[in-house]
Amino acid sequence: MSRFKSVLLAIAIAIVFVFFVGFGIASFYKAPKYEDFCVQREFKEVITKEKCELENGKWTGYDRHIPKPVAAMDSNQLLCSKISDVGKNITLSCETLEQMQQSGYCDLEFYCRENFDKDREKYNRNVFITATGIGIIILIVGFALKMASVSAGLMGGGVLTILYGIIRYWTDLPDYGRFIILGIILAILIWLGYRRIKK
Repeated sequence: MSRFKSVLLAIAIAIVFVFFVGFGIASFYKAPKYEDFCVQREFKEVITKEKCELENGKWTGYDRHIPKPVAAMDSNQLLCSKISDVGKNITLSCETLEQMQQSGYCDLEFYCRENFDKDREKYNRNVFITATGIGIIILIVGFALKMASVSAGLMGGGVLTILYGIIRYWTDLPDYGRFIILGIILAILIWLGYRRIKK
């Protein structure tokens, strides 16, 4: 087999292998879906903290600075600000102290989204462990084979599979976790390369 054909075969094996592993994991281990956690419901404008909590949402208050003289007002007393002044018509925006203190917005999907994110992180971690494990095994198998093109292809596929696993879990990993994982993989690759050259 010519050198060009050997290189082409090695590249083809590497690419097909990583797709094979990726689709295999997706087929037998289903990823969590957002709609399984957060059921789509009709839009509702929730304007009070109490109603938000009744709807199982999370209330987030606006970070507003209320001046001391205003804070000392009666809770039902109106505080108004001028919006527009056209001729003799003045438009005011008024709210009570209680409304000012309670103003904010309701995130009705906060808790279900939080549960989805936890489940997705767990799923990505499991995919990372599976893909990295398969990648390392295939690297070693590729190293042990005698046929150069197949060996190189499997080793390339092993490296790409490890990268696939890392990419899936990369954003959820802390910096020290990334450092340790990349260090271990680098050590394995250097060791395999050294053994290959020595032979």
